[in-house]
Amino acid sequence: MAEVSDIAVYQKLSELADELDDLVAQGPSVVGNAALTTASHNVRGMALAVYRHIMADREGVLDS
Repeated sequence: MAEVSDIAVYQKLSELADELDDLVAQGPSVVGNAALTTASHNVRGMALAVYRHIMADREGVLDS
């Protein structure tokens, strides 16, 4: 299996969150809306954590 970079993970998570937001905009039921909104926020949180990790690694390289 090919190795996946952190930036690829970040991009895929961001893309997935955007897709979930698009589904919310289509007007699902109240329960569906709540589920999709919660999932989108969780996935965006994961993407943010990966992004911060990427930026921390880059700052370390710049400091040395």
